[in-house]
Amino acid sequence: GKERPLEYPLVFNVSDMEWNPVTDRQISGLGTMPTMPDGAQFQLDQPIMGGTKSYEATSYGLAIEITWEMWRDDLYAVMRELAAELKRASRNRQEVDAWAILNNAFSNTRTGFDAVSLCNTAHVGLDGVSRANRPNPDISFSVTGTQNAITRFENMTNERGLPRLMAPVNVVLAPVNKFAAREILGSGGKPYTADNELNALQAEDLSWMISHYLTTTTYWFMLAAKGVHDMNFMWRDHPIFDSFDDPWTRNAIYTSYQRHVSGVGAYRGVDGSSG
Repeated sequence: GKERPLEYPLVFNVSDMEWNPVTDRQISGLGTMPTMPDGAQFQLDQPIMGGTKSYEATSYGLAIEITWEMWRDDLYAVMRELAAELKRASRNRQEVDAWAILNNAFSNTRTGFDAVSLCNTAHVGLDGVSRANRPNPDISFSVTGTQNAITRFENMTNERGLPRLMAPVNVVLAPVNKFAAREILGSGGKPYTADNELNALQAEDLSWMISHYLTTTTYWFMLAAKGVHDMNFMWRDHPIFDSFDDPWTRNAIYTSYQRHVSGVGAYRGVDGSSG
């Protein structure tokens, strides 16, 4: 049958690693310009250095061995289909590795520069200010939840407290929320009311997509565009498929190998709720 297209490239920043491991560092900008009295000297400012994030690729590999007799006597191309399964296993590993960023967004399993979960109510910035990219308490995907997430984007500030322009463009949901997404983000009128009001969310021009790799159905996320957020999937070795025959048995061995890593540095551009 048809294969489902890869989903993670629609969400995450995908790139190649020119070396391994790769280290990223957080650095702030400058603060607000201060007053300068007549005849006074310029005040000096400098960026604040933050934490580092290391990306080290992990190797993945899989093989199958098919005897000559199995291949020769296969009437229904089952063995040939098993060889094709190596590609499916490769694709699924990519998806699982990439989506682990969001599947662990509410735990400290995968952290960024500030060493707390990706979606947290207390991201302490380099300026010492605590910021949130998660509702408190968590709320399920809804009109109110969507509006509050948009407001957090609107109120976003950088590491020195200056307003940061970063607009959400995409909502990522589990399949169970597919129909709610159509009602909340796609209807012309205000959802779930009999009032003749316009749907105020339509002007936000939010897209939405269903991820089949979210392991918890109540999780949902609002994201900035790729290249604006800092969720990364990095290739060190793209999939390598190979095959060879064992001269002693005539068995055929098929192999698949790949090396990659996923992770996140800065939390900005991601807003999520565990529902």
